[in-house]
Amino acid sequence: MLVHRISRSLAVATLAYYRKMQNINPLPTLRAGLKTVSTRWNSLAWALLGIHVVMLLLAAPLIGWLFREALRANGMLALDIGTFAITDGIGVTIALLVVLMVVAFWLMSLQLMLLIIMVARVRAGESLRAKPVLRQLGAAARKLLRPSSAALFGYVLLVVPLSGFGFISTLSQGISIPHFVSGELLKSPVGSIIWYTFVIVLAFLNLRFALSIPIFVLTDATGGRALRQSWRRTAGWAGVRLVLAIALIMIGAVVVMLAAIAIVILPTLLSDALWPAASPVVAAFCLGIAEVLGMLVIFAVTAMLGTTLVQLSGVEDDDAGAGPAAGPAADEFTVESTRRSKRIFQAVCVVMALGLGAASITTMQQLSQAPETLILGHRGFSDKAAENTIEGLEAAHAAGVDLVEIDVMQSKDGEFIVMHDTSLARLTGENVLVKDLTFDELTAMTVTDQYGHQGKIPSLAGYVTRANELEQPLLIEIKLSGAETDDHVDRLVAELEDLDALERNLFHTLDYPSAERLKLIRPDLTVGYILAFAGVSLPETSADFVVVEEFTASDKMQREAEAKGLGFYSWTVNDEDGIRELLRRGADGIITDHPDVAVAARAEMQDEKGLAGVLLDAITRFVIVW
Repeated sequence: MLVHRISRSLAVATLAYYRKMQNINPLPTLRAGLKTVSTRWNSLAWALLGIHVVMLLLAAPLIGWLFREALRANGMLALDIGTFAITDGIGVTIALLVVLMVVAFWLMSLQLMLLIIMVARVRAGESLRAKPVLRQLGAAARKLLRPSSAALFGYVLLVVPLSGFGFISTLSQGISIPHFVSGELLKSPVGSIIWYTFVIVLAFLNLRFALSIPIFVLTDATGGRALRQSWRRTAGWAGVRLVLAIALIMIGAVVVMLAAIAIVILPTLLSDALWPAASPVVAAFCLGIAEVLGMLVIFAVTAMLGTTLVQLSGVEDDDAGAGPAAGPAADEFTVESTRRSKRIFQAVCVVMALGLGAASITTMQQLSQAPETLILGHRGFSDKAAENTIEGLEAAHAAGVDLVEIDVMQSKDGEFIVMHDTSLARLTGENVLVKDLTFDELTAMTVTDQYGHQGKIPSLAGYVTRANELEQPLLIEIKLSGAETDDHVDRLVAELEDLDALERNLFHTLDYPSAERLKLIRPDLTVGYILAFAGVSLPETSADFVVVEEFTASDKMQREAEAKGLGFYSWTVNDEDGIRELLRRGADGIITDHPDVAVAARAEMQDEKGLAGVLLDAITRFVIVW
């Protein structure tokens, strides 16, 4: 009897385990998705290409125009936090920004809904002709205009792009957390906890609300009801299956893309070896092919994600229905018309690759030039020593940087120290402000960073004296502690003159009046103006160069700076791909926490032969990030 009970318990446990594994096994879902996508891949690809072109040529310019008009209403030609002021037009600015967000939400939702509608129709064996598809999309669009759809606003406009899925819409590709925000948070234990908690919560919300768009489009559910149903249907093992399915889709895309890159680079490798003079042209057309292949991979990933969400949403089994009649039960396209459509799509892809390749010849020639970009250690070299300490200065100098970037502010009694934070909580553990302590109190304190590196808070005189001994130029940032005197710029100039350390160093600041004052009293000095966010255009400034945060340090901004005769620096660039991109672009300076990586990358580019490496970096820039 005991043996029988044990055997029965084992059988029950085995069956329960098997059922559990069936619940989380993503392979059936992926097989069904592949079947759906392959059944009408050509039509899905046409639709995705069309909506991408529309978004790129019409929607994105509309969003840009609304943003520019919002700034102009408040008397601004560019988004510059340092000179921001509230004028009589602020009401119009706020209204236009609200309109901009609503339009962006509506357009992004339409893009997602079109994908869901087409996938659902393929799965149901229904026609993909334009008329029934647009009829169903129009019904969904009208539903989206109802106030009840507002519940989807945060999910579509923030959760999806911030979770890393911004590639599914042209309008959401630029929505992300700036690196300087995450970078600063990760420099302290408390900040790290805040950051990782935010990331986990964001990923969790994206998972639990992932089915809301299919439910909203394919049923009569309102926005709030769609979110609630998605939350319920992604609970437990269903959520695990969704995560595994998405992970496998993304892994497959990476594998395919890596294989494609390896194949695309091969002709350039051969031309480098056999006919170097032809390499720029060969590399340019290889880049054009890579861009088209990257587009197709993104389309395939987007279609697979759409089919996965539709299948796991379970709406096809609901009694709610799928809205208006979708059309005939079978696709009306003939085999011949389908073949013709495939040939046309293939021809379009070939023409796009050739066009992009021809347009990239000049770009490849420019990218192949050996970079002369300056490498600047951000607050020294924080990987080796505490930031803004003399030890950090020495470590950065040893790494071979061109300049060391430091922060300077005044103490309670008006003396200058080298420090970034206005609060000492992060680096000393003491919850006090720089402006409330004297020079002697501050320079007696020891800072400790997240890696355990320690050092004394240096005086400006002590730091500059050591830099002079090392013959190490500095980029001195003028920061405001709250204790700065009215003549803080003049006093800084006087102190550096006394130390014989004025002309050999560069300066920059986030504070617009400080930059203007420094150029007024010493026009011979090289001064930069820091932009925490560069929107629309560069502001008017008498500075010699701009320092743009990596998040908005676009190629367009760099070209505008060059046209205005301004140098172009970017901060804080810590990702190697970002460093390599700015080096290839010929930016004037890169401020980084990892100067050793930047110095090595620059040396490699200066010594490289051929264009295979240039092409790989260009693919990373133009294709992978797309």
